[in-house]
Amino acid sequence: MKKYIIFTIFIMLLIHPCMGDELVEDYFDIAKNYAKNGDTTKALEYVNYVLMIKPKYSEAVKFKDKLIPEETSGDISASTMILSKNNSLSDLAILDIPKSDKYKIENSSEYYNNQGRQFYLNEDYDSAIQAFFRAVSLDNKNYIAYNNLGMTYLMKNNVDSAEKYFKKAASVSKYYPQPYINLALIYKQKGDLDKHHTYLKKALGVNPDNFWTYYLLGDYYTSIENYPASIGYYTDSININPNFAPSYLALGVSYFKTDKYNQSIAALNKYLELNAKSDFAYSILAKNYYLLGDYNKAKLYITKAFAINPTLTYRLELAKIQFNNSEYKSALLNFQILEPEYQYAEIYNYIGLCNLMLGKYEQAILYFNKAIVIDSRRAIYYYNLAQCYKALDEKRQYTQYMNMAIQIVPVTYQDYIDLSCIYYNTSKNSLAVKILEKGINVYPDAKPLYMALMGLYDRLGDKTNYNYIKDTIEMRFNTNAQKKEIKLFK
Repeated sequence: MKKYIIFTIFIMLLIHPCMGDELVEDYFDIAKNYAKNGDTTKALEYVNYVLMIKPKYSEAVKFKDKLIPEETSGDISASTMILSKNNSLSDLAILDIPKSDKYKIENSSEYYNNQGRQFYLNEDYDSAIQAFFRAVSLDNKNYIAYNNLGMTYLMKNNVDSAEKYFKKAASVSKYYPQPYINLALIYKQKGDLDKHHTYLKKALGVNPDNFWTYYLLGDYYTSIENYPASIGYYTDSININPNFAPSYLALGVSYFKTDKYNQSIAALNKYLELNAKSDFAYSILAKNYYLLGDYNKAKLYITKAFAINPTLTYRLELAKIQFNNSEYKSALLNFQILEPEYQYAEIYNYIGLCNLMLGKYEQAILYFNKAIVIDSRRAIYYYNLAQCYKALDEKRQYTQYMNMAIQIVPVTYQDYIDLSCIYYNTSKNSLAVKILEKGINVYPDAKPLYMALMGLYDRLGDKTNYNYIKDTIEMRFNTNAQKKEIKLFK
């Protein structure tokens, strides 16, 4: 039985898809609440957590684009300003300036730019537009005022006018990166990632010392799940501004996604020096140590995360760690607490496994059957049920459920992993290897299959094939020509 537990460590990390959707919504709500209260750092943490679970969640991607810092004292491209409100589209372009109005007459473009900025911050966008038009009428080279016009039109949900004035600002000043960044974010909002990337590169060309542009480029690669490419940009952002905490957090996630667990730990610890009360950072530290097999440290950090923010998500992760650390009674208690909220096959399977390891076979049978009712396509549930009958020396039921397990026709990449696990646990090592190789042929981009095969070769003592698969994973999933090394990790 212990052999089974060791081999399925990797599998246990996976979150059931239905459960994942619920966690995404929970964390997205937390991110929005932090943003509403003005805590953009915490909002970034939680929206990053959302995107780590579900990288292509469009609403979270758009929400993250709102968290952009102010560029200059006269520029209103601030973090909460980039995404327009849900107002109806209206073109408020002013063709001329009223001859008399409530504004004090000044012959200074900067005066009207500053006035417009105050109107903007007070959400009086119509007045802001008039003030910014006055600014550019007095000085048609005031690129900051043109950019601010673009920002104000964005808040009026007039994307076309916003795009027009961002382009005007860029044409006036060849050394001002903010309109390129704003254009990049407009195209990202429109779903045009090619233009999004193009304008970020233009912003970088204008100002190669802008840490925020590097951070956004890192996020671009993260959004398309090219984590190796993102690492170099987050690294550059840190090297330019070592006190910008979000870059360390994002870098830690990218290193985690590319199996660089020690580098991820270093980045996350640096982030925690700048933000000591980050439950999200502690949770990613826990995941790193979990995959390194250091369950005591994993438990330490997930406990810290839970103390800061006692969510069901962290309780679930704690329960998994306790299970793999052979703390079956504690794990069972936590899974039972979760059961009313997370009535998913994986939770029932865990409860069954805890009872199986504690020798409570009838309870284990009950919960494995619950898992099968919800998801009858998972071979591993039938295998687990068979182990209960084996322990009870009920040979007929054992044979029945073992046959059912191995007759499952793989549909998902997880099915191939499950069947390989079963073959390995029944000493059919060659079949265990072959089923994973077949899975890789069917799902050549499914990294978990390669990870499972590497783990299998490790347990079989086949160092040659272990190293071959390890190198394959590194080249196929974890490397990029743009990847750099940060001084912090040398």
